[in-house]
Amino acid sequence: MGGDFFTNVFALIDNVVELYLAKFIKVFLNYHEIFYNNLNAVLRKALDDNKASIPDWFTANFITYFRTLMVIPTIMLLVAGYTIFPSVMVLLVDFGDFLDGVVARFWIDDKKLKEESSQQQQQQQQGNKSSAATSPSPSPVHSDDESFEVITNGSPQVVPSWVALHMSRTYGGFIDAVCDKAFVVPCWISLFNFVSSERLFLKYTQYLVLWFLILAEVASGCIRFRAYYSSVGVSVPKVEGFDFSTSAVKADHVGKAKQTFEMVGTALFILPWARLIGVALLALAVPLAYESVRRKVNTRVFYVHGKTEKLDHKILKFWMQAKTMGSKLIVGFSDKNTDMILNACAVSCVDEVVAEAPEKLDLMFLEKHAINYCICRTGDPQFVTDEVIQTGRCLEIGEDGVARLFKLKDPAKKE
Repeated sequence: MGGDFFTNVFALIDNVVELYLAKFIKVFLNYHEIFYNNLNAVLRKALDDNKASIPDWFTANFITYFRTLMVIPTIMLLVAGYTIFPSVMVLLVDFGDFLDGVVARFWIDDKKLKEESSQQQQQQQQGNKSSAATSPSPSPVHSDDESFEVITNGSPQVVPSWVALHMSRTYGGFIDAVCDKAFVVPCWISLFNFVSSERLFLKYTQYLVLWFLILAEVASGCIRFRAYYSSVGVSVPKVEGFDFSTSAVKADHVGKAKQTFEMVGTALFILPWARLIGVALLALAVPLAYESVRRKVNTRVFYVHGKTEKLDHKILKFWMQAKTMGSKLIVGFSDKNTDMILNACAVSCVDEVVAEAPEKLDLMFLEKHAINYCICRTGDPQFVTDEVIQTGRCLEIGEDGVARLFKLKDPAKKE
């Protein structure tokens, strides 16, 4: 009884938040996107025009660390009774959050240009021979396409694990998100001392808004930490022609709107004459903070068919890709190969193993085991009924690493 009550309450909250996203945030994001696209073009042009004078240490991570350390002078100024300076510093930190993304893309493009130029020089020096036959193969340590090829050269060499490579690739995005919270949460805690109003309703509203945002951002940061340090070693496959969420606003857009409302609202909250506007903007960020956390903890169960001749690195990579797309991975075996079943149980990305699973899964089996989607590789035999495919609950990951809806083969073409 109590469980159903809370389920209904959260379902109502989800519907209200979704209405808020569709009717207000979606409209706001249109203008938000136009502004930041123009700002991105201006900043990128400035970086390109001054490429020769930009030092190597001016990286996205440097900007991230620097703007996080700004929390110290910001709080010190607040404690000293200043308002304008800390308010401006909050806005500068928000600008820095945008700038580090521009700088990151600038260095990535610069690296690609240097690599292309180096390859062209090598080809010219090799007498215009085929680059595949003359140029050295890319090192697996610096591979960006997750090919994970091992290249031997006749001498001992250290090859890092997939997890180490993946954590190195995703460190920038992880630290950027965590540092945002490391700045804004201490600022909100310090703002409790500035809550003042003759009206009790407005006073308690300020407390509630600040407390909710603090708890939501701390929870979001904990989820980020857990996801980063428990990563399985591969990136989440791109999804094409399909969207898990039925929301009118994508997850990254929710984050952008939330960041803007939080930072601008905090800057205005610090100013006594603009505090009401700041509270209003922070209140607008509350549903977005809730939605951001809800999407991070949303459960999604995937099932893969474990029928394979051998458990090699390609199968493990596929299982890892399937796990990154959801919160739980189930591997099913229709035969009685106990060795393969035990091997699957020993894989860290596998949560459950179903022994003696049916050759073809139907909707009743999916509902019984609370499975949301089945997933396979391109070229694998069909292991679900046509009904499962028609309901859009079967995906396939292609050789290009993109996940798409599994489609039934045309009988006419098959013949």
